[in-house]
Amino acid sequence: MPARRKSGMRYGWVMLAGALLTSACARQAVSTETSLPGAAMPSAGAAPGTLGAASGRGAVETFLAAVRNQDLQAMSGLWGNSKGLARDQLKRDELEKRLVIMQCLMQHDKFVFAEERPRLQAGGRQEHVVTLTKGQQSATTTIATVTGPGGRWLVEDVDVTKLREFCR
Repeated sequence: MPARRKSGMRYGWVMLAGALLTSACARQAVSTETSLPGAAMPSAGAAPGTLGAASGRGAVETFLAAVRNQDLQAMSGLWGNSKGLARDQLKRDELEKRLVIMQCLMQHDKFVFAEERPRLQAGGRQEHVVTLTKGQQSATTTIATVTGPGGRWLVEDVDVTKLREFCR
């Protein structure tokens, strides 16, 4: 099985396990929109309405800022794969559930890159090692980025298994 497919399957199982383990953390999202969440928070120097980020590191930084601000709309403009944004590939209710779970698990007061440079992966992916701190708790995890359509970088995968204690 190709590494990419394994990664996608692993991510799917991790998200399902996370949903089951963190159901107590889930908050009901109420929305009046009739379409999927709107435009993302643009990365520094990007034109308004630009999705993704100019670099993998920029995608991680902007995504984590959106998590800290509890901005699901901005998160949805940075999360996807080489085919494009997850919000264009998932049903709205599924997208919102996954974003709320990620937001809960990744909520932090501050973050630092534990390694200055990303780990290069097959298919042009980059794996960023990040330490999140929430109160007295810290956890180090990996966030994978990939270029999407138009050459913009998106957050593709987050290893949330190390972040379970953050969602309490």
